[in-house]
Amino acid sequence: MVQAEDAIKLAVIEAFNEANMLKRELARRHGKTEKEARRILDPDHHSKLGQLQDAMQALGKTIVISVLETA
Repeated sequence: MVQAEDAIKLAVIEAFNEANMLKRELARRHGKTEKEARRILDPDHHSKLGQLQDAMQALGKTIVISVLETA
């Protein structure tokens, strides 16, 4: 099972790759430095949920979370 934070991080990385955008452009849209953009896109770096949400918004996406009953 994948942790929620890891799943969201992977979704940000996937959205970034699909956008075919440079890290400096993500940083500009996100209002952050390029170093911060690199950290957000680094799967080994812990990013806070708010940072990931902001990055997704900069990529024109939104995060939707669902809670389901277990079997």
